[in-house]
Amino acid sequence: MAYAYYLYDSPSPGPTPLGLTPVPISHSPPEDESPDIIYRNRLLPLLLALREVHPDHLPILLLLACTYYALGDLDTSLSISHQILSINANYVEAMSNIGTTMKALGQIDKAYEWWWKALQIRPTYWDALDNVLGMTFTLAHGTQDDGRRLAHYRQALAVCQYVQKHVLDANGRLVVNLRPNEVPRLQRAVFTSGTIYASLGPAHLERAILEYVRAIELVVRPPIPLADGEQYTLCDMLLAACAAGHIMCSDSSSSGVPEISGIFQADFTARLGDPTFDFLYVVRASGEQLLQALLQAGGGVLPTPLLLPQQVSRLPALLFPRSNGVLPAVCIRNSSGEMKPPSDGVRQQTNGMTSTILLTLAKRFQDNLLGGMVLPGTGGSLRVSTSVIILLYYLALAWAPAPSTYNNLGIVLSGIADGRTGPDGELLDGMSLARTYYTAGLQMDPKHPHLLTNLGSLLKDQGQTEQAIKLYMKAVEEKPDFDIALANLGNAIKDVGRPWDAVEYYKRATRVNPNLPEAVCGLVNSLSSICDWRGRGAVAHEVGVDDAGLVIPPGPVPQTGWITSMVAVTDAQVAQGYMASVGAPALQTALEECLRALAAAYGRPLKPLEVARWQARFQRLARGGEERAQRRVNEAGFLIRFIDWVQPRMQRQWYIRAYGKTLAVDKAVATSEGNYHGFFVRPTLPKTLQPPPVPSVLPFHTFTYPLTPRVTRLIPHRSALRISYTAFAQPWLPKHVYRPPRPPIGGKINLGYISNDVNNHPLSHLMQSVFGMHDRTQFNVFLYTTSPWDGTAYRPRIASTVEHCVDVSSWSLNTIIDHIMQNEIHILVNLGGYTKGARNDIFAARPCPIQMQLMGYAGTLGAGWCDYLVCDPIACPQDTSATEHWRKLNAAVHTNEAPDDELPLDMDAEIDPETDSDDWVYMEKFMYMPHTFMVTDHKQSFRGDDNLSVEDRAQVPVETLWLDEERRRADARRQLFPDLPQDVIIFANFNQLYKVRRHGIFLVWLRILRKVPRSILWLLRFPGAGEEHLLRSARLWAGEEIASRIRFTDVAKKDWHVFRARVADLFLDTAEASTCIAAVLWTGTPILTWPKHKYKMCSRVAASMVNATGFGEQMTVHSAEEYEDRAVELAQSVSYVPHHEPSGAVLPRGQGELVQLRRNIYLNRDRMPLFDTLRWTRNLEKGLKEAWRRWVEGTQYELSDEWEACEGEEKTSGCIWIRDDDPVDVVRVE
Repeated sequence: MAYAYYLYDSPSPGPTPLGLTPVPISHSPPEDESPDIIYRNRLLPLLLALREVHPDHLPILLLLACTYYALGDLDTSLSISHQILSINANYVEAMSNIGTTMKALGQIDKAYEWWWKALQIRPTYWDALDNVLGMTFTLAHGTQDDGRRLAHYRQALAVCQYVQKHVLDANGRLVVNLRPNEVPRLQRAVFTSGTIYASLGPAHLERAILEYVRAIELVVRPPIPLADGEQYTLCDMLLAACAAGHIMCSDSSSSGVPEISGIFQADFTARLGDPTFDFLYVVRASGEQLLQALLQAGGGVLPTPLLLPQQVSRLPALLFPRSNGVLPAVCIRNSSGEMKPPSDGVRQQTNGMTSTILLTLAKRFQDNLLGGMVLPGTGGSLRVSTSVIILLYYLALAWAPAPSTYNNLGIVLSGIADGRTGPDGELLDGMSLARTYYTAGLQMDPKHPHLLTNLGSLLKDQGQTEQAIKLYMKAVEEKPDFDIALANLGNAIKDVGRPWDAVEYYKRATRVNPNLPEAVCGLVNSLSSICDWRGRGAVAHEVGVDDAGLVIPPGPVPQTGWITSMVAVTDAQVAQGYMASVGAPALQTALEECLRALAAAYGRPLKPLEVARWQARFQRLARGGEERAQRRVNEAGFLIRFIDWVQPRMQRQWYIRAYGKTLAVDKAVATSEGNYHGFFVRPTLPKTLQPPPVPSVLPFHTFTYPLTPRVTRLIPHRSALRISYTAFAQPWLPKHVYRPPRPPIGGKINLGYISNDVNNHPLSHLMQSVFGMHDRTQFNVFLYTTSPWDGTAYRPRIASTVEHCVDVSSWSLNTIIDHIMQNEIHILVNLGGYTKGARNDIFAARPCPIQMQLMGYAGTLGAGWCDYLVCDPIACPQDTSATEHWRKLNAAVHTNEAPDDELPLDMDAEIDPETDSDDWVYMEKFMYMPHTFMVTDHKQSFRGDDNLSVEDRAQVPVETLWLDEERRRADARRQLFPDLPQDVIIFANFNQLYKVRRHGIFLVWLRILRKVPRSILWLLRFPGAGEEHLLRSARLWAGEEIASRIRFTDVAKKDWHVFRARVADLFLDTAEASTCIAAVLWTGTPILTWPKHKYKMCSRVAASMVNATGFGEQMTVHSAEEYEDRAVELAQSVSYVPHHEPSGAVLPRGQGELVQLRRNIYLNRDRMPLFDTLRWTRNLEKGLKEAWRRWVEGTQYELSDEWEACEGEEKTSGCIWIRDDDPVDVVRVE
């Protein structure tokens, strides 16, 4: 028989299916022969001879049946198996083999019956179990009928549960002795039960989690019989890993977590790892003490130990020293208690399965649907959190290191804000640890596409975009259909300024996954950037473009394309934000903290009605995920918004207690640093709260996408929530709100600006004189530059005018805020918004009582950490602000008649941005500048055209100024377009081509060209890749002749760019221009603008700016038809008369409405408010002082006691209306 077993063990003539049980043994191999020859000529004769001698020897018959099966003689195999059962009716091996044979014969039901019969006789007959599961899963995966698939899953589940019932008690504890090699097979059966439960839908997820937990606990307990102290649970394992991890992260004399030091013996840290010190036993013996101590240290969750890979690898030996790191259940325990390890095969099998289950559990917990879930077996004490997930990944990695586990752990670590000092003194935070794990994973598999991609994304976030591109390229080389890598590669290439090259990668990603948000949104952005509108489709009531590039007329029904895909993806991502939950206990704790903070913010005890209404709001948060989504309840958003909302109010109460309602003092007073730290404590975010999801559409891109006002509001709001979440998670953030500054000494307000653009950037071009023009008797000016100097003259020039210009580009966030606090900034101005490189994280930490945004970003920040938006009534109509809209709704919404379950999740007058309303967009209050919110510097910086100072120019007769300008313009026109006759009208637009995304406006431009035959359209190659697409669209939509009248020139240096703008006859605004509008108007060139979107500030900037010229009504229209007609009207008004120069040359001098408008703009440029930088600065200062007054007096905050009692302008409007006291002396020259 030994020789027969050897022969059977040789390669069979056919595939050997699962379930055949030959019970092979080792034997010395003879010379190689073909499998068929071995079976037919050697094995079969041998077995037949043995059967002749021993006709009832069951092992001979069993092997003989298997041999016939392998040779394809199924009938004989079946007959022999039945012969076995006639001898021994309970011979389960034969039953299982009959089942396998029946399956091969296509008799699936009979196969199942025989396997099931074998399991009923011997529930631990693992081959039969594997056969049943393998067959049912195959059937389930092979059917399209959901009902049949579900039936197969339930059949498999019933078998698994039957097996478990015979080997485990009701608590999942083993009740029969198993051999070491049987333990991983039982563990797999329990894990399979969990997997089936998970596949049955959300209602069964908790049971699935329980099965996963039992599968882990099965292997962490020693072989039976067990002492009570050895009934280890997953909770014990997590607590031990957490405690051991913190000990490894600390020095030798400390546990790393002071709260646990008193629980164990004094020398327990030194004994950790000693084979005689059973740490897991000690942890279990501590009962609830260790758990509560760790929860206290972690603020309600387990504190995350930040372990390096080499520290993770030590965990098995630390947790199970008696078995030398081997999972105890597969060891053999002798009478003296020593643990004998199993074979390497069993150990590796168990490690692999245990790691798989730990990973599955971690991934399930990462699902937002399970936010706040209680870990089974903890009596509700331990809730799932990021730290629990990280610990599960640590343990999975410790027992079975794998590149994918390194990858998944790195992803989770990259999102945490915790940090510690490494062994070499370096900072180890989430991002640095993630990089370490990605790198370790790549050492195992240098070609792992997910690791390459995630390391690339980490490097990209750290500014190493070129290195990221290389890693993304490697990832897509290894996995050409890896959608995420393709999308990330597209993003990186787009970010380095090559959107045309990014398009192909986005398209490849969407071909693999048409609904991948990053790919869809990236494709929309890149195609729009180069004006390739083919396949765009159309949203309702807007012009669209089909796949061929032809125009789709406006209609009530959307036409499918990439723009509609982007809208759908964005709507879906917005809806996902409602699913996360922190759990009821965390909500209760948050409510208690919020009520305490409210009392501190109000400066008095809360009234019963106030308490009731806030309790009602929190009750709305406690609803299920589907109901929250239906009612637009963003639980995470509400908790974050509350902290953003309450912080400046608490800062004000601190200020009032320390200094009273004092607007200014004559001399410095003592600070209140140590007096109120314990009183004005900031509410904390629940540790179970995950980072709020952020839509793939960037806030900046909402300017040009056809999104509803609500979605336009929510995209920046969701970004603001993430920024606030990250700020509140910083380990260095004090528990109290930041101390308010002392009252201004002598009334001088400390004014801080923060900008990433103090370089050769449009913001510096426009604002470079403002900082120095501030009244130094009223303001101390601080300018924080958050980017390195680019070497141009702008920063030194600006710095020379500011007493405190600080380059903080290399500083940490904590250091920047410390500097702001030391200098006691009263008002902090954000000049970046959501532009590239902006530092909104500074504002999210709320270091200053008043924070506002100005100039850099033409839209809402959607943030509770921005109090005011500096704008004007044209750019931002009054009723588009939340607080102004609240005033309209006040009587209906803020009455006691609203049922509690429908109580809006507003913060007093700050309306919940998640509401369905499309009637407002801006969360900020408006600080309304007179004339325009845009400031310019051309009056100081661009006087090289006529080389006259303001004073000298005022002395020159207007006719002389105008004649000289006409000469300059004619010379520049000949230089740029030497082939153009003088009577050809030059329409122009100098924006980057991404601002021509509105193909509808381009269609209007083409119609204008058609109606004005003697005209051209002058555009910039900005970028050059857009030229071919615009020309192709022009040919398709208007014909070759009109397309031939579109002229492109290269982008010019700043001075020449401004100078040559005078060549254009009329600048056609895209409704998104800003900086270039100032340059165009400075040269006298008229603008035609259409402030199309009431809710998009960016579309109204040009209208705001032309209003500040004094001639805005001649340059502003209110419909596409009016835009087209007005452009044609102005163009057709132009005629020329010859003017003979003294030199004999003839200068064509224009006349007509358009020329007259140009003349008035040019001659009045030193008079009009648009270019009066000093006037603009003085008006801004009025607004800043009023903002300070309202904050000190408390009337900034609607529904506060102070606001209720006041009778000032702020009672009727939250806007600050700045009045210009100086007359405007624009003179119309006829």
